[in-house]
Amino acid sequence: MPILAAPPTETKTETGQATVLTGKVRSVDAKVGKLTIKTNDREVKLTADSKTTRAALEKLKVGDTARVFEKGGKVIAASPVKADSKTKATQ
Repeated sequence: MPILAAPPTETKTETGQATVLTGKVRSVDAKVGKLTIKTNDREVKLTADSKTTRAALEKLKVGDTARVFEKGGKVIAASPVKADSKTKATQ
């Protein structure tokens, strides 16, 4: 039986002052630093100001499940969440 990926969830974990959001990427434009992510109960529009956070947005594409650390509407870090959480398969 195949393992199905969990539906998008919103994780409101306070890490200092940052909030962790997990959900589906609705739109992303790394060049201008814009990201829209859909969590269970809302759609969140965020901006990325630094080169580092814009580079992180380049790894995301529409439809991906992503984990985003944000503070005050600004992306601190973002990464895709893999459906298969195994680290390495043995050969």
